[in-house]
Amino acid sequence: MLLTLMALSGACSSGPRGDAEDRACAGAPTAWLLAPSDDGAADGLRAQLEGAGFVVAPLPLDRSPFGLRGAVVIASDAASDPAYADYMARYAEDLYAFVDDANVLLQLDQDAALEPEPPFLPPTHQARRESGEFAEARVVEDSPLLADIDQDDDDLALRGAPLTTRAFAEYGGFQVTMADAADARPLLMEGAYGQGRLVLSSLALDHAAGDPTREAFATTFFVNLREYTQSVCARDTEALFIEQELAAIPPTEGSSWIVALPDTQVYSLRLPGLFDTQTSWIARAAETLDVAYVLHLGDIVNNNTPVEWTRARASMELLDGIVPYALVPGNHDYGPSGDASTRDTLLNDYFDYEDVAQWPTFGGAYRAGELDNTYHLFSASGHDFVVVALEWAPRDEVLRWANGVMDAHPDRLGILVTHAYLYNDGLRYDHRDPRPQAFAPYDYDTPGRINDGEEIWEKLVRHHRFVMTFNGHVLGDGAGYLASETDAGTTCHQMLSNYQMRELGGEAYLRLVELLPDGRTAIVRSYSPLLDRYLTDPEHQFVFTLDLD
Repeated sequence: MLLTLMALSGACSSGPRGDAEDRACAGAPTAWLLAPSDDGAADGLRAQLEGAGFVVAPLPLDRSPFGLRGAVVIASDAASDPAYADYMARYAEDLYAFVDDANVLLQLDQDAALEPEPPFLPPTHQARRESGEFAEARVVEDSPLLADIDQDDDDLALRGAPLTTRAFAEYGGFQVTMADAADARPLLMEGAYGQGRLVLSSLALDHAAGDPTREAFATTFFVNLREYTQSVCARDTEALFIEQELAAIPPTEGSSWIVALPDTQVYSLRLPGLFDTQTSWIARAAETLDVAYVLHLGDIVNNNTPVEWTRARASMELLDGIVPYALVPGNHDYGPSGDASTRDTLLNDYFDYEDVAQWPTFGGAYRAGELDNTYHLFSASGHDFVVVALEWAPRDEVLRWANGVMDAHPDRLGILVTHAYLYNDGLRYDHRDPRPQAFAPYDYDTPGRINDGEEIWEKLVRHHRFVMTFNGHVLGDGAGYLASETDAGTTCHQMLSNYQMRELGGEAYLRLVELLPDGRTAIVRSYSPLLDRYLTDPEHQFVFTLDLD
């Protein structure tokens, strides 16, 4: 659902007309174009801008944009050009200084994997892209950018299959002007900074050729952009309505909690203090929150080296005797330099099997003496659970063992933990599916008859009373969710969480699952004890019901 709107932002207010005259705001504004050097679509964008009344010039890449006047327009997929990366490395901060000087910056659609966050945003703003399929658009807030565009009860005549494959997830400091009609993910956002405006679009308006509806939309949009740029220059724009962040859902007294630790590899490699921050917070919260289990989702380390495993062991040791945990190795935990070309890991050299086997919650292992594949038993919120924790790209023989574990515990609800299972598009990894799936298990040289997410579902999960799965590994927005019905009659809630793409290798974010005392409701959150902050967008905070019929 859409977030609650609040007014009022620091928009460009009307200023002395003498200033506007000095800046020659009445003439045709200049559009400073930044486009991939080898992209023929840039010619089309240049023609669109000229047709809208702009004077078009290439953005000078060898100097700061400060002092330029008009609008910087960043073409779709510009982030794929090395020259773009070089420019942003030098002048990203100067771009928002350019905006501050009563100018406009428009960035069109970019690949979420190449550029999850626009690098030029000032500290007052944030925006993170995500991949998906977004089929329809609607107007959330009136804007001069949408003047004279046909709409019916806020629904735009923009549709596609998909309309776009990218939208925005986390954001702050922006007015959401257009959103996907299905799940309200922002497609067009406006932000005020100083005397200027930032505009972010996940629609490739410069790639609309061939679709009359989209062409008409783009043509009108760019005309509006020219008038918008002139209004910003004249300090004559209306205030924006900035979205208020969703509040974190407060905890419920009497709940039990499961905590997931995804992809700590960067912490083990060079920021062990952040790993300590996570586990020390869990240890302090364990009694207050009734933390039932901690699940590490793999990629415990980055390069499978002794120094990294020493750090990882020291961090996890803070939980010993306080709350039990399950570990699964990820691809970076195997092979020389963590390349997953073998099943050799230092995991069992630094985490003592005999110690773990003494825990009352420890059920057993695929192979005695090794923690690569284990199962664990615990109770929470009126239910008995069995956690099946499996290696990266589990082998057929491991899945046969896991089926035996579930057969031996038919009255328990299953929780699967493995490193690579659900992808960030909300579907399971499936090497038979031609859709894009980066870093898929079959892309590695891991030995044995391995299995990806869809194969794990078909060979294991669907046959038993699994109610949850957890995995990390996947980049992009690092989040995904899928509900599927098992043959045993349970709804299995499958969750991807991975924060390693954020600053500092993840900003110490954790995935928290609160099991309410009613025995049916589960609340999912993402929380950073480093920042004392929750991620409250729908991919990081949501509620589901344990369907046990």
